[in-house]
Amino acid sequence: MLGDRATARGFDNTAGAVIIAEALRHLKEDGGLHRDVGVHAVATVQEEIGSRGAQTATYAVNPATGLVVDMDHATDLPSLSEAQHGSLHVGKGPTIARGPNINPVVFGLLTAAAEEEGMSYQVHTFAATTPTDASAMQVSRAGVATGLVGVPLRYMHTPSETLSLTDVENCARLVAAYCRRIRPETDFTPRLPRR
Repeated sequence: MLGDRATARGFDNTAGAVIIAEALRHLKEDGGLHRDVGVHAVATVQEEIGSRGAQTATYAVNPATGLVVDMDHATDLPSLSEAQHGSLHVGKGPTIARGPNINPVVFGLLTAAAEEEGMSYQVHTFAATTPTDASAMQVSRAGVATGLVGVPLRYMHTPSETLSLTDVENCARLVAAYCRRIRPETDFTPRLPRR
């Protein structure tokens, strides 16, 4: 399509798998990952019917922290009320979630990474659990410091899903930047701000 827009069926969530593959490529080519930090990448199944793939994968890997990559419903449509549905625009950067499934330290590391990389991002706020694999990841074993990033997508679950390829690339860069900031001693314990 015009500019950096692309349309296809199944961007939700084949684009997520592309983002993870690109993040791994960035880590390999650009380096910066701490030598004592491992990165595992999985593509899970059955997210829309109970996140069974995320449950088993997270249990098997047993990470200290993890990021879920998914698509977000874009709200920049003429007939949609942003007052009711929030503001997520195609082409204005990847999304970083905030809410009950999201570890506040992970959220802070993600937003700091985006800002240090000079990358635009959008905050997607959830009042309750997210309808993503983040819910299953967060409560695996003794708990996982979970983050959720995504790409605004128009017309989700239709044959004409539409997104920005720049948002996809920047989401991959964000995932890689997050991984580079993790150290073996990173403490994901949420704390109140110091006064």
